[in-house]
Formats: sequence, structure tokens, C-alpha cells
Amino acid sequence: MLGRRQLREKVMQSVYAYNSLGTEGDERIVEKNLMKGIDQIYDLYIYLLNLVKVQQEIASNKIELAKNKNFPTQEDLNPNMKFVNNKMFKILSQNIELSRYTNDHKMYDWDIYDTYPNNIFNQLIQSDLYKNYMNSEVNSFEEDQEFITNMFVEFIAEYEDLHDWFEGIQLNWADDLYIANSMVHMTLKSFRSSSSPLISLFKVYKDIDDKKFTEELFRKTVRHQKETRQIVEDKASNWEIDRIATIDLIILEMALTEFLYFPNIPAKVTINEYIELAKNYSTEKSKIFVNGILDKTLKELKENNNLPKYGRGLL
Repeated sequence: MLGRRQLREKVMQSVYAYNSLGTEGDERIVEKNLMKGIDQIYDLYIYLLNLVKVQQEIASNKIELAKNKNFPTQEDLNPNMKFVNNKMFKILSQNIELSRYTNDHKMYDWDIYDTYPNNIFNQLIQSDLYKNYMNSEVNSFEEDQEFITNMFVEFIAEYEDLHDWFEGIQLNWADDLYIANSMVHMTLKSFRSSSSPLISLFKVYKDIDDKKFTEELFRKTVRHQKETRQIVEDKASNWEIDRIATIDLIILEMALTEFLYFPNIPAKVTINEYIELAKNYSTEKSKIFVNGILDKTLKELKENNNLPKYGRGLL
């Protein structure tokens, strides 16, 4: 699921898109695209889980083809079934939520003859990870789980060609892939040998409050831009507003919006979150600049008793 920092990232990107459009009436469209894009992370998550699951189907198909050759070898007739019988595949195959969503959205399933799943499988079976697993005499759920988790990390999450292909399907998936990869990794690690087919998969939002937070942060940021931009201009006395990097300005506007219109979020939490955004999306100097503006603004709001009612007790 997405944490609040990741939700702030998505809002930041959408505020940037909104500012780039620059015409009134686009707020609703950009917000709709924001929420749709976040929802589509779940689609990518399902797609990736099915990419793990189809590896067993590819292996099973190859075993059957080998057995039905005109002159099968003893190895063809008596194959090592350890990979095919990996208990993690059974959990994925029986999971009701995964099956239902995939049945309702066939485009997020894979065929055993698709190029990318087969490329992954062919690379996998040549690896030491696979060979060591197949030759191991251990037969435990823990070993199965560790193998599948490592397989995902090494051969799916880090597969660059697959990244480019996903981006071709949904442009925003290029930015969202690391989130979906993290969700798949956590899902695989969360399974237990006793996991029921009814076990829920990960959701994009932790709860309805996080979804509401995302909607309100975008709306309030764009609707109060003149106000928050004026605050930045007043506090950045040595800078002209058009000399401030676009991303830095959006980060400051969002943070100030939280100061003023999100009374239940501690001000220090807001500062820390947006300093991290500045570190990730801008420069080292930007981090210092953002921190300075927010510290100065917070101090003045406190002195003038202008913080929202609940925010004063959350400093």
C-alpha cells in the first residue's frame, strides 16, 4: 500500500501537471487523473503477481511437452518437480481475490507463450539461484518462500526491458513500478504455509482516510496557491519567485497548505515529509532552502497564533 509520503509524491506530480496546463477548469480533470493513476497501481500489482504465478505454468507446460516427445529421455519422463510444486505457487493460484480480479480484467493476465514471461523463465533456469534450489534436499515452505521472493527481486523487479514495456502500456507506470514491486515483495513475504485462499491482497490505500487526504491535499493546494505562493515570496526575501525551482515551489505550497488547512497533521511531520520530497526530487541546496522557508513560516504562524486550532497541539 502507499504511505502518506508516496501519496504526497503523487499529489506533487499532479500539481505540477495542473500548473503546466495553466487554464481554469482543469482542476477536476487533473484530480480525476490523479486518483485514476493511483488506482491503476493496483492493476500493475496484480499484473506482477500474475507474472510470478505464470512461471509455474510455463514450467509445467515444458515438462508436458518433454514427456510427449517422440523419444523422451529418462529425465523427460521423470523430471524434477520441485519448482512446479513450490508451495507459493499454490497459494497464488488459489487466492480468490487474485483470481476474481484477473478474471474481471483479463488484460492483466499472462499467457504461457508471452515473450516476457518466457524470457524471465529462461534466464531463471540458467541461474545459480534456480540450480541451487532444484538441487537442495530441503523441502520446506520457508525455502519455497525465500526462493520465490528472490526470484521476483532478481528476475522480475530488476528486469529493465519489462520496465520499458510496462511504461508503454501505462505511461505513469514508469514512476509507479517501484511501488508495485514493493507491494508484491511484501505480499510474497507475508504468506504463510497456512495462508487461506481468502487472504486479502495488499490495497493501494491503507484506509479511506488516506484516499480523502490525497483528494483534499490536491484540491486545497491548487485552490490556495495564490495565498501560499505569497507566503513563499515574503519569506524568500533574497529570491525572486520566478527564480525558485518549480518543484521546490510546489513542495513549499503543499507544505504550507498542510500547515494552514490540515490541522490534524503535526507541523513537524509536515516539515520532515517535504524535506524528504525535496531531497528525492530536487537538490541538496533545495532541501536546505525548503527547510529554511518552512521553519521561518512555522515560527511566524505560531507567534501570530495563526496555526489551525488543532495544529497548535501537534507541534
